[in-house]
Amino acid sequence: MTGPDSSPVVVIGGGPVGLATALVLARHGVRSIVCEQYSGINPHPRAHVVNTRSMELFRTWGIADAVLRDAVDPMWMMNILWKSTLSGEEFGRVSMLEVPEDQILARLNSSPVTITSCAQDRVQEHLLEAVRATGLTEVRYDTTVTAIDNLKQQVHLTTRSQAGTDTLTAQFVVVADGATGKFRDSLGIGMNGQPDLGHQLNIYFHADLSPWTDHSPALLVWAINSLSPGVFIGMDGHNRWTFNRNFDPATESIEQFTPEHCRTLIRDAIGDHSVDVEVCSVGTWTMSARTATNYRKDRVLLAGDAAHQFPPTGGLGMNTGLADADNLGWKLAAVVQGWASDALLDTYESDRRPVAESNTAHSVRNAISMAQSGIGPGSADVARQLESHDPSVASQARINLGVSIPLQRAHFDCLAQELGYAYDSTYDAPVAESHVQSNRVGARLPHVWIQREGSQISSHDLLKVGFTLIAGPAGTMWVEELNRSSTAVPHSSVVFGSDAHADPLALATLGLDDDSAILIRPDGHIAWRSNESDVPLTVGLAYAVAGAPTRQATQA
Repeated sequence: MTGPDSSPVVVIGGGPVGLATALVLARHGVRSIVCEQYSGINPHPRAHVVNTRSMELFRTWGIADAVLRDAVDPMWMMNILWKSTLSGEEFGRVSMLEVPEDQILARLNSSPVTITSCAQDRVQEHLLEAVRATGLTEVRYDTTVTAIDNLKQQVHLTTRSQAGTDTLTAQFVVVADGATGKFRDSLGIGMNGQPDLGHQLNIYFHADLSPWTDHSPALLVWAINSLSPGVFIGMDGHNRWTFNRNFDPATESIEQFTPEHCRTLIRDAIGDHSVDVEVCSVGTWTMSARTATNYRKDRVLLAGDAAHQFPPTGGLGMNTGLADADNLGWKLAAVVQGWASDALLDTYESDRRPVAESNTAHSVRNAISMAQSGIGPGSADVARQLESHDPSVASQARINLGVSIPLQRAHFDCLAQELGYAYDSTYDAPVAESHVQSNRVGARLPHVWIQREGSQISSHDLLKVGFTLIAGPAGTMWVEELNRSSTAVPHSSVVFGSDAHADPLALATLGLDDDSAILIRPDGHIAWRSNESDVPLTVGLAYAVAGAPTRQATQA
């Protein structure tokens, strides 16, 4: 399929998930066209948490350092505050440093990177730069896809731009047009879950809040008061902020929130009307907890918010979508390039949908916990108690906050939710504060520090585009077996003791004996291991690219 109006893959939506999908495709040598209805990246920052797994992906894609340059200082990630106003009384905090030592060590030892916060528009800028640098992706802004003709052999898309109406032809289409996109419904794909858990107003503004943040930096500051309750989110640790508050569409309209009104709300929440506030943009959004009933309709696949939507309590929305892109991208590349069957694409849903359901449950639990404690968006009752003229009522409200605030830690610190899922239908991601890396089939390759060519690197740095075989010091026969198979599947190999060096503890963490081997998928998850199965290596690889369940790679 060639020509300016055709592409192996068309991606609808130029947000983080759409751009990430295009980047993964390009890394595997597959061209794509990204159609985005807007004229460029939306400067209004929405998502901001970049969790550990997403930072690992960014490290692989070569943009982690750029993202960190735009992220908040690490000290901002250490605290979540609840105060009367930004300048007022502190009621409590969740400190990421006040945890058991094993929890801190687990986060330090489980990955070469860690969670951070970087505004979504900055993340998109770095993804866009990386996508364009590949030379394999055309990003078309001001281009709206108005119709998809989902044929069996190829897909026809009708587009509208300033140049007029056009037709695109693709082998596959990825719908990454967000929670409010229209194509999921037009494909006849439903959603399970709760569509309306509440409404929020988000104000993006610039202001110097350093008089209060310099001495007490915090990623989130919840303001609990009756005048202007909400939450401040520092987008860059300097002057970019968002302020989120409840919004009632039955009694309020977006038109009411003029720049002057928003400035007043923000200053009330700061507790200081002398602050210079520049209101940049205002938007509303609906909090929901839903997952698509199907991730695929013939040659069209869903990713990101088009496939799943969570409450923000956990910061998992964008991050789940980025991992969707990593999983789907290599599988589309494999099918387009002919080294995997179309059935491989069915494993995209069986891999990713359970993760979305687990993340939904985690996010809803967090939202319920905050609501029941009265310290989330609906803090009006607690605010009235805190401001009561009865000293005993106000005192008891402060005591209650002191008890309930520390219970919110899982909302902000759950490494197992970030890294603990495995692509195996028999496996449920653990919900636990202390994460232990797994080397079982289906799990992400554990991170350990190793030596190669005199430098310390992560085990993740051994992975190349395609499959990677990693063998113990006496496991060269596995490399020979893979090379003898003359497989068309792109692959590389590493033998400890010659290509890289690791101590016994690192090898044990990877699950490698002296003469064993593990096979890693292009998305960093373990596809097969010699010391778990009687299945030959080549059969395990064949299962992985034929769309067979991952667990079959461990069955004779």
